[in-house]
Amino acid sequence: MILHLLPEHRDGCSYHRIEVPMHNLNGFDLAATTMLDGITDDDLKKISLVVFNRDACIFDVDKQLSRLKRLKIPYVMDMDDFWELDKKHLLHKDFKNNVSHRITKLLKGAHGVTTTTPRLARKIDRYNKNVLVVPNALDASQPQFAPVNSKNPTPRFGWVGGVHHVEDLRLLLPAFEKIHKEDKVHIALGGFTNNDVYMVFDAWFSNRGTYQKYVRIPADDVYNYGKIYNQIDVALIPLCDNKFNSCKSPLKILEAGFKGKAVIVSRVAPYTDDFTDKEVLFVDSPADWYDSIMKLHNSPELLLNYSSALSERMADFEIKKVNVLREQFYTTIINGR
Repeated sequence: MILHLLPEHRDGCSYHRIEVPMHNLNGFDLAATTMLDGITDDDLKKISLVVFNRDACIFDVDKQLSRLKRLKIPYVMDMDDFWELDKKHLLHKDFKNNVSHRITKLLKGAHGVTTTTPRLARKIDRYNKNVLVVPNALDASQPQFAPVNSKNPTPRFGWVGGVHHVEDLRLLLPAFEKIHKEDKVHIALGGFTNNDVYMVFDAWFSNRGTYQKYVRIPADDVYNYGKIYNQIDVALIPLCDNKFNSCKSPLKILEAGFKGKAVIVSRVAPYTDDFTDKEVLFVDSPADWYDSIMKLHNSPELLLNYSSALSERMADFEIKKVNVLREQFYTTIINGR
């Protein structure tokens, strides 16, 4: 039996890297818990493998590692982000002082590590040689990822994301300045919540509340957030070129692609690793965002070509197809106990 750990309050990381993959595994009995502390040694001995992600850093790492070692239960850790954050990242100080050393300790003790990209795997290799790249993937059977036409009379260009993308969104500011002046393009901020960072984003998108072709799309939980894309036609995916971001996966492209949307993205890793100019519209500099937006705004045919080409690639990122890698990896570790 495989026991997987999930935080009490689900986030995108635990949803995409633990919950959905576990629910789509073949050939394993599964159990889930939020904490190991609530499980007795007798019950834990029935477990063949424990699987968790970086959220496990909230636990008493030394205590839990010692317990698993004493009971001879192997564990696999999943990592979907580089733990050495860029200095401008909102969580840089917290990770540097409180989180990074816990992550490396868990990596060193793991019987295996799964991760999202070859670039991140090379970072992990310093701490654990048994690393497997399992790309991010989505479950197309979930209603939130079903393709939906927005029914907007003219294309709406939207960004969907969280509060940790301040520097990434700054890349759009030159384009917004022109868009606000010309008053032609409909834009959206997806995932809005009423906090200080989102209010800054809101001011950028809305030109401090004066731009009438702007809408907020409220945030939703991990089981429904894909529906945010129902209200946009083109996903804007700006990403700064730095060491932390280069280790990310193209998850935002997958979300938009499964929903049947076209995307405009920064020409940086990880996006250049998996996609071509035929599938996504790449942007080379902040000054080019406006031209790329107008290119799709003015050509419905070109927009459709990009969305169709990207949708065709999504078969490579179906969770059941990708999960074969996990199943083989877990089996090898369990058999090697």
